[in-house]
Amino acid sequence: MYIDEKQALVNICRMLYERQLVTACDGNISMKVSKDHILLTPSGMNKGLLLPEYIMVLDLFGNTLEGNGRASKEYPMHQLIYQMRPDVNAVIHTHPVCATAFALAGINIPDNYLIETRMMLPDIALAEYATPGTRALADAIKPHVSVSNAILLKNHGALTYGKDLIEAYNKMEVLESISKTIIMSKILGEPQSIPE
Repeated sequence: MYIDEKQALVNICRMLYERQLVTACDGNISMKVSKDHILLTPSGMNKGLLLPEYIMVLDLFGNTLEGNGRASKEYPMHQLIYQMRPDVNAVIHTHPVCATAFALAGINIPDNYLIETRMMLPDIALAEYATPGTRALADAIKPHVSVSNAILLKNHGALTYGKDLIEAYNKMEVLESISKTIIMSKILGEPQSIPE
């Protein structure tokens, strides 16, 4: 079931791994493939080594329809995004180093330093801390889902989502690039903001 879609998901996982946007077994990536089914990466597996047959097929309630792995405990976070945003068909949650550094410091990424921020990631949100794998994590992102396409999770990581896997991936790559550039700039001095 969904052979081509599983391969596309595996390809994105490999890109995330190669770009150091995901490390080893952290994070979870999902893709809505029909009105009733979602593909999800299995828990506890290295994202750079996934094969299509490892990808899980879930229904909208999180029940496993296909796959021998264990579904991520963070599925409710993905489920919430799909429920609130009918335009979204892919969700990426990883722990990229620089974006997560902002989340760890409890600082949102300013939108007036780099033009890419306003063009590709307007309204980046910063969600309050909630224990990973709990329903509270889904509750923490809920206020931000309808107004943002990128959310920093305090003391945890980052979320991006879009109409397809490529759009969600591009947002994660841009989020990390922006974060890294701002951090590097702060080493040289205070970043200069773009005038209104």
